[in-house]
Amino acid sequence: MAMHARSLAAAIGSGILVAACGGSATVSTPSPAPIATTTATATSVATTASAGAWTVSDKSKATIRVREQLVGINLPSDAVLTATDAKGSFELHSDGTFTSASKITFALSTLSSDESNRDNFIKQDTLQVRQFPTAEFVPTKTSGLTLPLAASGSFTFTLTGNMTIKGKTKEVTFDVTARRDGGDLTATATANPSWKFGDFGMTAPSVPTRVLSVTDEIRAAIDIVATGPKG
Repeated sequence: MAMHARSLAAAIGSGILVAACGGSATVSTPSPAPIATTTATATSVATTASAGAWTVSDKSKATIRVREQLVGINLPSDAVLTATDAKGSFELHSDGTFTSASKITFALSTLSSDESNRDNFIKQDTLQVRQFPTAEFVPTKTSGLTLPLAASGSFTFTLTGNMTIKGKTKEVTFDVTARRDGGDLTATATANPSWKFGDFGMTAPSVPTRVLSVTDEIRAAIDIVATGPKG
């Protein structure tokens, strides 16, 4: 019995010693570094890298055309109004999307046509310019544009973004024709499809003594002049 007790004690002591010395039962192997995750992150960063910001020049302008039938005129004609005083910048990622800070604005107080009475009515009644002084376009993505842009040449593509007029925002698309010459960029973006007055919480202008009717269609175009990276 004494011999059995000593054997049992020795066995327990041996187990404790093995545990204390880091026996095989307690050895752990360090986990390998997350190489795949690091690679994926690096790939994601490379995909969204941008080539630099473009600053919008005050030579840029926005033009809208609306078909109207005037009193005393046999045929309908286009009312053409242009807004200037453009401000903003945009930066294009290599995947065709834009940085969140990209934005272009036009001062609606500059809106003018060949008729001052029309201009005043549109600004005061239709657009309520005192309360909503700017039209804002936030570009979000391009389609059909080869990136990175060549240092010079012409490009055609589709541009998508959010247009805000009179406090109402609508996603819109433009057909764009652009030309780059180093650090100079010019582009004409034509809304396709065209817009309705109701898209921005407006109603078609109505001046019974001067305008018989106005077609509920806004044909918009933005002419952009911008400077940026040379190549």
